[in-house]
Amino acid sequence: MSYVSSPLGASSLNTSSGSSRALPIRPSFPHSRPLRPFVSISQSASSRSSKKPVKFIEPPKDSKTVFVLDLTQGELSRQD
Repeated sequence: MSYVSSPLGASSLNTSSGSSRALPIRPSFPHSRPLRPFVSISQSASSRSSKKPVKFIEPPKDSKTVFVLDLTQGELSRQD
């Protein structure tokens, strides 16, 4: 008879020990948390009105082609 050392192995093979210890069942992964509310969403409307307006990045009016926004992620997310 071969003994299985894994806790996932059959428990009927380990009946030689008279007392079995009850282990608490713990989930493999932590509980998930909701993604919202974000800090920007949870702020009140009155505090938002005192902030600077949002700047939109637009191509020039006379441009008939595409343009490349040559910014890194850090430059793009920078807040002035």
